[in-house]
Parts: sequence; structure tokens; C-alpha cells
Amino acid sequence: MASVGSGHSALGANAQGQNDPKKLYCNGCQKEKPTYSFSRTQVTKATHNPYAKGKNLKKHHITCKECTPKQNLTLTCMLCTKTMALEEFAKAQRKNAEKARCRKCMLKREKVDVDDSEADESDEDNDGHYNETWDDIL
Repeated sequence: MASVGSGHSALGANAQGQNDPKKLYCNGCQKEKPTYSFSRTQVTKATHNPYAKGKNLKKHHITCKECTPKQNLTLTCMLCTKTMALEEFAKAQRKNAEKARCRKCMLKREKVDVDDSEADESDEDNDGHYNETWDDIL
């Protein structure tokens, strides 16, 4: 049997987080904070993996959870200027927040556009004469 203190033990060989620093620097608030203030992804970016050749060598600018922007859950309609939930906007309208129009305003605009459209011109001139086309001649 192998003795516990022989130095050949694999105990803790794959343990992760032993080399993680206790504090990381946030580029958002310009403060040093404990690692639990950062997301797992940010901590991974900040820590160097000595076994990854050529990777993780550049210095990453990381931000803590407080400084990381949250997902936007509302938009303001540019026509009625009401702030509403994202569900009130079509997906195509959500892509450009500055020009977003809510579904109600889009429907109103469609109705106005349909009502304002001009009637199709007839084949008759103002004086009642029939206008010939090339299809009529051939």
C-alpha cells in the first residue's frame, strides 16, 4: 500500500480554483473586488491557464456583476413615446431601439397608408379616349 505522505498521491490533482486570485480588478468601477463579485466567465477570462499555449496571454478588461450592463426589457415607441415591454414590439422593430415602433402604432400606420393610397388609374384619358398600349397594338 502507498503511504499518504509519499508525494505520489493524485489527491486534488484536478482541483480547480486553487490558483484563482482572491481579488480581481474591475475596469468598470475601477476597484479591486473579491472573485464572487464577478461572473464565472469574467473570472475565467482574468485567470491565466499555464497549460494553454498561446491562449489567454492578452490582458482582458473585465467588469464585476454590478458594472456589467443588464438586458434591456423595455423599449420606447418613437411614435407614441410610451415605454413598453419588448413583447409589445415586433422582432424587426427591436433591432433598432431608436426607431422602434410598437405594434399598435404599426397597425394604425398600416390602416392610414391603405386608406391614403390613390386609386389605380384607368386606361381612359381625362377626355374619355382609350389609351393604347403596345400589347393592344401587337
